[in-house]
Amino acid sequence: MRKGIKTVTKEERELRVQANKLKQEARDLVAKNEMEKAKAKVAEAKDLIEKADLMAELDTDPPPADPPKGEVKDKEEAKADYRRAFFSALRRRDMCVAWLRPNERSAYDAALDVYAAEGLHETPDENGGLLLPQDIQTKINEYKRTLDRLESLVDVIATNMKSGSRVYETLAELTPFENLTSDDMDLPEMIPPKFEAIKYDIKDYGGWTPIPNDLLEDTDQNIIAFLVNWIGKKSVVTRNQLICAKLNALDATPFADYKAIKKAINVTLDPIFAASSIILTNQDGYQYLDTLEDKNGRPLMQVDITNPSGKVFAGKSVRVVSNSTLPTETSGTGDAQKQLAPIFIGNIPEYIKMFERKGHQIASTNIGGTAFRKNRTEMRVIEREDVVTVDAAAVVRGAMDVTGKI
Repeated sequence: MRKGIKTVTKEERELRVQANKLKQEARDLVAKNEMEKAKAKVAEAKDLIEKADLMAELDTDPPPADPPKGEVKDKEEAKADYRRAFFSALRRRDMCVAWLRPNERSAYDAALDVYAAEGLHETPDENGGLLLPQDIQTKINEYKRTLDRLESLVDVIATNMKSGSRVYETLAELTPFENLTSDDMDLPEMIPPKFEAIKYDIKDYGGWTPIPNDLLEDTDQNIIAFLVNWIGKKSVVTRNQLICAKLNALDATPFADYKAIKKAINVTLDPIFAASSIILTNQDGYQYLDTLEDKNGRPLMQVDITNPSGKVFAGKSVRVVSNSTLPTETSGTGDAQKQLAPIFIGNIPEYIKMFERKGHQIASTNIGGTAFRKNRTEMRVIEREDVVTVDAAAVVRGAMDVTGKI
């Protein structure tokens, strides 16, 4: 595959398709031991490739701002051909290009040139490999947005490095300038701001699942839907667990009633964090807040005028996640038993940073592992991220007593 291509003309692509067809014909002739005919086919293919390379070198003009409709159509058709080739390889074994039929291999090679212009790169391993169609990656991210994602509440930072660090200013008490008592007095030295290096180390998270080969024989859309749902759910659960581990690492403060929330906002949190704070709780905590009323019977939790589907309490946006994500804890026994719902108040992005290497690494086989004996395809997914604590003073963890109120 040629590197650094900005545009690929239709003529050049057709030449490469013809060359690939000739190569396949040469392979068939070699299998029949017709070596002279095979050599002639290879020579024809080389001539076509040289002509295509020459056309690429001569085509130095920048592409127009709005490409012709025909060129756009060619790109879309090439992408569709590539996606069909991807799933055809997926239905076979090891996602290996070598298992494609001649016409599918030609479409694959031609479409790669078009996909190169879209910023994708081929990264085969020793067994051969295929690019993940871009639309699947997009669909996975779109699907994840519909789930119960704590990831949306933290600061997510993309990185291309496995490990590294970022420097952040730490919250410290500021002192006033000193009074200059005379004109010739030396200026006193100011206490400099304090900084802290936050280190991250990207870790790999993954899993595998068996896919019945009968499923893979259905339409490509069925395969896409399966991949999107499975990868999306696993990714969200993984990241939720990592973020919850950081949230639950905070010491819990007992909250007797809703007034403790107001105290956390007004007193416990530094105003620099309180101004941008939210309230994060589970279903039980949300139910408790949603049933609170003032002496006139008006609910204390109001509709967020900036987001009609959301709610605010004490002027702070309330975010709710499922009890399975943030479970309510049981404390004590017998008559003294209490139900304590988790409530987090503060600026969560200032407390937690997530470093990620974007994308999902997907591979599959129907000949390795137990796939061959069970007539199935086994698929593996790996994603890479690390969740780190930055400023623990940015969030207060409360345990709200909701006994008999949920």
